[in-house]
Amino acid sequence: MTLTILLEISDLHHPDGLHGISLKLAPGEVLAVVGSHGNGKAPLLELLTGIGRPSRGYIRICGHEPGSPMASSRLGVAGSAWGLNPAHTVAETLTLYARLWSLPPAKAGKVAADLELTARRNTLVADLSPGEAARLRLARALLHDPALLVLDEPVGDVDLESAEIIEGAIGAAADRGIGVLITTFGHPRTLRLASRVYYLENGRFVEPAPAPPQGVPAPAAGSARLDRPRVEQIAARRDDRVVLFSPAEILYAYAQEKSVYLHTAEGDWTASFTLSELEERLAAHGFYRAHRGYLVNLAHVREIVPWTRSSFSLRLKDGSEVPLSKHRVAELKALLGW
Repeated sequence: MTLTILLEISDLHHPDGLHGISLKLAPGEVLAVVGSHGNGKAPLLELLTGIGRPSRGYIRICGHEPGSPMASSRLGVAGSAWGLNPAHTVAETLTLYARLWSLPPAKAGKVAADLELTARRNTLVADLSPGEAARLRLARALLHDPALLVLDEPVGDVDLESAEIIEGAIGAAADRGIGVLITTFGHPRTLRLASRVYYLENGRFVEPAPAPPQGVPAPAAGSARLDRPRVEQIAARRDDRVVLFSPAEILYAYAQEKSVYLHTAEGDWTASFTLSELEERLAAHGFYRAHRGYLVNLAHVREIVPWTRSSFSLRLKDGSEVPLSKHRVAELKALLGW
């Protein structure tokens, strides 16, 4: 029998502030639980990692109770609360955990490369930037190929480059069928990664606040409104030329080798923005994050092409194709009425 539920939480209660929460997480899903301090995230994380027991209800990780050897072997966790030894280097940290999991040393090198830490392999943890340390914690969590990742604020307080790398690693994990549960204060990058979002208030899941009317942006909490002109064009360069493109002229944008390119009828051009920054600027113009490395203009999509039962690409009117991540399929289906 194929396991289709990686995480099941049913009627979960805890005296420190959980009151009957329930959810299920399937392979390839990225689920975010949003809550501020004192609303139940801390006891939820403790119970997920096998610290303490609920007063009512239960959690099952791949069918097993948290803290049991079977559950622990299927679980990877990362967050600021799961510390690193400052006296170890990056390589020593990953090699140590590889040995604990009876894994070959090459596996430590692979996850370091996946999180772009190879160049820092001989650097002490104490000398890492906050973003590099966050990448190392995620690498450690991924080391033993878990079925389920539990991440606490994975892109909070990190530099832009590290945030992009972490987002890519989470998206790649979901593409491989790993289920991901992220707890967050509501970081926008985290919410963009999620296929489902739960809001935790006073230990209970609640409905989010109603969205503002279409075309009216929601003000950031505690911030003043700034009346800025709306930028309708994106600058990009090729050789010595700098050209301004309207959103309608951009077929898709993609990230490759730490650069971002715009694909247009005039070829590919190098942009000065990250893919996430482009997503923020172009979302109102019908652009969609089809894959961790691709942002596509849906107005230029001609066909949705299935490759396998759960693998798709988007074929554009010019004949080019953009990959569609497995964990984005359900969201796009709902968006397009597919």
